[in-house]
Amino acid sequence: MAEDMQTTRFTSLIHKLDDIPAHKMPFGEMKVLGGDQVMGFWAKIDGGSHIPAHSHPNEQITWLMKGRFDYKFGTGEEATCCAGSLVLIPSGIAHEVWYREDCEIVEFFSPPRTDMFPELVDNPYGLKD
Repeated sequence: MAEDMQTTRFTSLIHKLDDIPAHKMPFGEMKVLGGDQVMGFWAKIDGGSHIPAHSHPNEQITWLMKGRFDYKFGTGEEATCCAGSLVLIPSGIAHEVWYREDCEIVEFFSPPRTDMFPELVDNPYGLKD
């Protein structure tokens, strides 16, 4: 049986959100968990925050758990989203967001956003070891 043991670069495959360290950001805080091909983060974003128009090669899914935000896309589509909304952003599509209220979001990126968290290459929480 021991010869069937698989190995991974990760110390553990099970994580508790409460145990993941928070990254303090200018707009709030986020907790990051990244693998080789996908990254997720859980964030609390302060109402009144604005993320300027940008794009990236990563696909993105945003799940708004609490609050309200407005999105504007390079495609011309605009939307006001409230809790329960899901946003799919394909690779390379410009997008901009205004957080109208305090928000809690869950986002997934594929591949991981190593431009935001370069330490993801070595640490699943995006922290320096």
